[in-house]
Amino acid sequence: MTLKVENGQEGGAAAVLPILKEVVGAVLETMFFSEAAARPCDHSELDAPGAREEWISARVRFAGAPTGELRVMLSHELARFMAASFLGSDPEEVTSDADGQVSCELANMICGALLSRLHPDAAVSLNPPELVPVDFAALDGVHQCLDTPDGTLAVSMRIEPGSAP
Repeated sequence: MTLKVENGQEGGAAAVLPILKEVVGAVLETMFFSEAAARPCDHSELDAPGAREEWISARVRFAGAPTGELRVMLSHELARFMAASFLGSDPEEVTSDADGQVSCELANMICGALLSRLHPDAAVSLNPPELVPVDFAALDGVHQCLDTPDGTLAVSMRIEPGSAP
C-alpha cells in the first residue's frame, strides 16, 4: 500500500502507522477522555471458544481518491466505558445499543481525522459507519492494536490499490 502522507511524500504502512497512532490518541483523548498505548498485536487469543463475542466491530467505507475502509474492533468492556465517557453517564447505565453506536462514531471520527491528515486535499465521501462481524482476518492494510486503561482497541485502514491521489 502506498499512500501520500501529509508532507506530500509517498510512503507505505511504515509511514502511515505513526500518523494512525497519533490520530487514534487524539480522538481518544479529545472525545473520550482516555489514552492509548500501542501494543504488539496477538490475535491468537480470539481462537478460544466464545472469545469473539467479547468484541465489537465497526467499519466506515470511503470512496473517492482514495477508496477503502477503516475498521475498529474493541472489547465490549472498552465500548461500554467509552460510551459512558462520550454520553456523560455511568458505565452501568450504558446499553448494548449505545456501545454499538459509540463504536460506530469512534470509527467515523478516526476515519475522518486520518483521511484529513493523509490526504488533506482529496475529495472523499464517507459511508455511514456500521457494525460488522468481528473478523480479525479483515484487519489488513495498516493495522495497530492499542491498550487503554479500560480495554483493548484494534484499528486498521485499507486503501484500494491505485485509488490514492
